[in-house]
Amino acid sequence: MDKRIERTNTKLRYSLLTLLKKNNLNKITVLELCKEAKINRTTFYKYYLDVDDYVKKIEKVLLEELKEEVADINRNFLITYIGRIVERIKKEKDLYPILLGSNGDKFFLRRILYLVHNESVEEWQRLLKKASEEDLDNIYIFIVDGSIGIIEKWIKNNCKDDPETIALFINKLCMSGLSSFI
Repeated sequence: MDKRIERTNTKLRYSLLTLLKKNNLNKITVLELCKEAKINRTTFYKYYLDVDDYVKKIEKVLLEELKEEVADINRNFLITYIGRIVERIKKEKDLYPILLGSNGDKFFLRRILYLVHNESVEEWQRLLKKASEEDLDNIYIFIVDGSIGIIEKWIKNNCKDDPETIALFINKLCMSGLSSFI
C-alpha cells in the first residue's frame, strides 16, 4: 500500500477514536473527522461515502482478522471464540473498547459473536440430543446477549479483570445452561 494512503488511514483511525471518546458515532460528521485528522474532505470522499461507510470498512477488516484468528477452533466454537474476543479487546485497548463502547457501533459486538453461529449450532446438534433446532438458535441468542452484557460491563470498567477470568465466567454460565439439554 502507498505510504501516503497508509498515513492518511492512520490519521483517520486515530481521529475517529479521539472523536468517539467525546461523541456518539452517528453525530460525527465528515467535516469534523477530516478536521481532526488534518486531511482534505476531497481525500476522504475519494475512498469513503461518509463516516458510516468508513466505520463499516474498519469493522470489515477487523471481522476478517477475527475470522482468520478463529480458523483453528475445532470444538466449543462460541465459548472458545468469546475467550479470544475478550483477549483481543484487552490487547487492543486503544481500539475495541472505543468501537464497542457507548459511543460506538452498538451492533458490532453482535456481528463479531455471530461469526461462529453455524459452527456452534452444528456442534450443539451433535451433543445436545434433547434440543430442537429452534432451541439451539434460542440458546445461541441467549448466550450472545448475555455475553454482550458481560463484555460491555467489563469494557465500562476499563477491562480491569483478566480476560481469562471473564471468559471462564461466561463459559461457566454457558455450560450450565447447555447441560440441561444433554
